[in-house]
Amino acid sequence: MPTEVILPKVDMDMATGQISRWFAEEGARVKKGDVLFEIETDKAAMEIDAPASGTLRNVTGKERVDIPVGEPVAWIYADDEV
Repeated sequence: MPTEVILPKVDMDMATGQISRWFAEEGARVKKGDVLFEIETDKAAMEIDAPASGTLRNVTGKERVDIPVGEPVAWIYADDEV
């Protein structure tokens, strides 16, 4: 089953966040711990790492758009799922 990549809560008051930049593109091979994207809140910017290794697919999180915390922004498919 693919691994869901969600927009995490990085601030106690955070309800939404914005992806300021993707470091990995759709179809890219990523390893667990690789930086996938950077999010911005009112207070900080933070890099978000890949929760698993595989191929990045179904990237739905757009840059500079408010995204609710916990919302899926992409999926990582293992080699046997691609």
